[in-house]
Amino acid sequence: MRYATRTVVFFSLFFSGALIFSRWKARQEVSLQPSEIHSQSSPCYIPTWNKVHTNSVMDSLINSFSHFLWMKLKLSVENNQNYTSISILGAFVYPNHISISLTAQYLVQQNLHCRYFDCKRNEIPGSAYQSVVFPESVLHCPRRIGAEFMSVSRTLEKSEEIPEPVKLTYRAYEKPPHDLTVCVAPLYGNESKWLQIVEFVEHMKLEGATFVYFYIGSISDYDRKILNDYVRTGDIEVIDLHDKYERPYYAWHLITVQDCHLRAKYHSKWVSFLDLDERISGTPNQNLLQLVESQDPYVGELIFPVLNIVKYGDVAEKFVDVETLKRDMMFRQWTDTVDPTWNASKAIVRPEKVGIMFIHFATAKLPGVKTIQISPNQALVRHYRSTQHRVDVTNWHLEVQADGKLFVITKRPLPPVFDQNLTNAIVKRVQNVYDQVPVNCSAIARYLWESRKFPNPCESMSPVF
Repeated sequence: MRYATRTVVFFSLFFSGALIFSRWKARQEVSLQPSEIHSQSSPCYIPTWNKVHTNSVMDSLINSFSHFLWMKLKLSVENNQNYTSISILGAFVYPNHISISLTAQYLVQQNLHCRYFDCKRNEIPGSAYQSVVFPESVLHCPRRIGAEFMSVSRTLEKSEEIPEPVKLTYRAYEKPPHDLTVCVAPLYGNESKWLQIVEFVEHMKLEGATFVYFYIGSISDYDRKILNDYVRTGDIEVIDLHDKYERPYYAWHLITVQDCHLRAKYHSKWVSFLDLDERISGTPNQNLLQLVESQDPYVGELIFPVLNIVKYGDVAEKFVDVETLKRDMMFRQWTDTVDPTWNASKAIVRPEKVGIMFIHFATAKLPGVKTIQISPNQALVRHYRSTQHRVDVTNWHLEVQADGKLFVITKRPLPPVFDQNLTNAIVKRVQNVYDQVPVNCSAIARYLWESRKFPNPCESMSPVF
């Protein structure tokens, strides 16, 4: 009986593998495709990178089989926000396929059609491809020559209204332009964000990160100024979260994890997933980038312990002056910590080696890819954990633990050299954005305002429309 069972399992796996191989092989057959015919008569200029046609969303048999198993194991089932329509958050073109992130969270393992549009937003004839949503909120599509915009649909019926096509974001790099980037969970809530943002960005830059992806739910105009300045200097990308169907901002979190995973693929060798009140610190002898770059090639995920820092109050509402700013800096103001923990640990991953990403870890990795736990002596997540605004409990640092003991509070400031470098970077950026120099109205040429019949700038800075 035992051998019969083994035989059945063997042949089941064999025929499943054979079926997957035959389907994958069939999709690799090359012939003159509609998108190729369209490209010959298209009014659009098609750059070399966009002259690619593929017949499959997977570039290898083993990746196809892994994807098949993850679906069978139902490793991505959310079924949230099931009252929303299908709309697109982002679309990304890689060397051999395209991936689309959706705002809906109830479509996993359902069929959708990839729809391709050229530079004039005309649909490329005969280019549509039926694919399957997996993981949740993600649709993978093959490449089409000349495709610059993407949409999706349930059917190919002309009567179906499809989402407005979204322009493809280029990710078809031969080598990632960044070694380490950071995905930040959606920003929302009443607490001021400007100082948290500048501390986060400058801290991670000192640790070797060269780009940050920010997702915005709700933020003040004052806080938005610092984001705009980082966009101006090419340090960050801002993705505003909005949809026809309103939802609580925290409900965007899993969607942004999937979207940022796609956004980082081929754009960055390593990517971390953090909240705004977290940042990762290496050591004086080895910063974070040096640590991740020292890993063996088969390592695709690093798990970091968390150092909870007692955050006794809110951050400053606005910039006042440099001396006040230095006192208000979070890393200078709050240094009380408890011992590192693996609870709510965070990950840094090689995005192209991960199949499904979760908030704290990779749910699925490609075969042979290993996960390494990083020692607290090498690096850790510094988490500024508020004593005032916790959903579960306030004054968490005073709670009795499961063993009947209280937390042992220890001061752990940043190393002096890192502290000084971070302080200087923050002051420089904040002064550039918020330390505004008033206009010298008397220096403005009179003809500039008189010729336009504008008011005297010494009396009013702008005309009334």
